[in-house]
Amino acid sequence: MHRRLALAVVFAGVFCLDQVASQTPAPSPTFNKDVAPIFYSHCVTCHRPGEVAPMSLLNYAEAKPWGRSIKEKVLSREMPPWFADAQHGNFRNSRRLAQTEIDTLTAWVDAGAPEGDGVAPRPPVFQQGWNSAMTRPPDRVLELPFEFEIPPTGDVPTFTVWLKLPFRDDVFIEAIEYRPSNRRVLHHSSVTVGGLPPGTRLGKAAVWPDGPVVEGIPLFDDGKPFRASSSEEFGTPLFFYVPGGGFQRFPSGIAKRMRAGQYLVWGLHYVTSGKPEKDRSRIGLWFSKRAAHHEAFLYTVNQKVSVEGRELGSDARGRTTLPNIPPRVENWNITGSLVLKEAVTLYALWPHMHYRGKDMTFVLKYPNGREETLLSVPRYDPNWQITYELAKPLKVPARSTITAIAHYDNSAKNPRNPAPDQEVTWGPQSWNEMFLPFLELSVDDHDLRFERLQQEFGR
Repeated sequence: MHRRLALAVVFAGVFCLDQVASQTPAPSPTFNKDVAPIFYSHCVTCHRPGEVAPMSLLNYAEAKPWGRSIKEKVLSREMPPWFADAQHGNFRNSRRLAQTEIDTLTAWVDAGAPEGDGVAPRPPVFQQGWNSAMTRPPDRVLELPFEFEIPPTGDVPTFTVWLKLPFRDDVFIEAIEYRPSNRRVLHHSSVTVGGLPPGTRLGKAAVWPDGPVVEGIPLFDDGKPFRASSSEEFGTPLFFYVPGGGFQRFPSGIAKRMRAGQYLVWGLHYVTSGKPEKDRSRIGLWFSKRAAHHEAFLYTVNQKVSVEGRELGSDARGRTTLPNIPPRVENWNITGSLVLKEAVTLYALWPHMHYRGKDMTFVLKYPNGREETLLSVPRYDPNWQITYELAKPLKVPARSTITAIAHYDNSAKNPRNPAPDQEVTWGPQSWNEMFLPFLELSVDDHDLRFERLQQEFGR
């Protein structure tokens, strides 16, 4: 009897201890132990001094005052900016927070944002302000040949300037970063590599009629300047900068080529801010550390284009004129397609639209009829132009078709729409629209190793 009573008391004590343990709250997350690693992995590329974000998250003193705002932004998934539908595709540059990370940040704020014991882990090292994904500074930095002055108000026309490349031989680029000195005013910049327009030499002239006089303008023999509103008319596309973007890195063995003797062609579009501004953009280049076996190219999914189900024709140069977007439409559709005549390897996808852009989806159709959604961006945000880099390069057989389906909202329901009662024309200005579904790919049969062998035997 006494033994049974003693056992009962022991079991009751153990039960009580279990109950107490289960009711003991878990320790609150701290900045040093739990929060700093999340910030350093997902946030501080932008949230550091001199970058586009409004505050730094590099240390506890800088991050703590922003706790409530951080909680609000991560719960709504507004931050970090990542708009790809998680159901489609796997991307190596994904900024998307795991639910456990959101829970940690939320619990940290709810607990009063404690710093915690010890010290935080060492923050990432940024190479002279360049992207932390690279463990070394750029091998070469190319700078716009002048500091451009932007007026306080009015429209600034797009313009193009040329810069002679400083390379005696072809160079192959494994990573590239475009850094404006003033992110507030550079709307976008398209960068290509090519030659000067025929019959011209490089000189100094006005960038547009009665505009500022700068270096880097092609001049004819009679001194008249050659002007172009887009660098895309010349050479091979190298890079396209927009706010929220600016850095791209290719897998080992894949590279962009810059040919000796050619020119870097900068297409520039600035916007005014209400006060005088200046900008002098730079491009950082990281050379391939191993010999590249394939060259990366920028393609656009617009070989054929249809609007609201009606296929559009093209002119003698293959250009398609898009009809204006009507006023007050909520779901205006444009579909572009590209038939791949050769087998390619796909590395990245990037949708580019302006303020009426609503969504864009890329679909791959194989020769056997099977379809695969490569990327879906259901809530497009023009303030965050993201290049979605595939976690694993995708082999795409010849005769496959890639389709890009986009919708535009020109109604009053679109909070970014500046004029829902007006038609929208197509062009580079922010109130215009664009339909640019970009792909980064290489052509499988264009093997640079064979090219090098042919060069060796040809000597």
